[in-house]
Amino acid sequence: MRYYSYNEFTDDLEGEVITLSEEDIRKDYYPYWYSKMCERFGKEHVDANYCFEDALDDWVVVNWAWEVKE
Repeated sequence: MRYYSYNEFTDDLEGEVITLSEEDIRKDYYPYWYSKMCERFGKEHVDANYCFEDALDDWVVVNWAWEVKE
């Protein structure tokens, strides 16, 4: 299982590092990502051309996240 971390900042610019598992991201982000991709490109196109790894790549970019290496 892979894990990813990102910085989450509060209003006073204090922050903490949040770490999520790949499965957490799949459960919480993938349904949203998939529905938005289907709205934009159509379900058939999305099913034929995209997978969870594409959603994960987008999640990493949007959150400025990094994979945690042990």
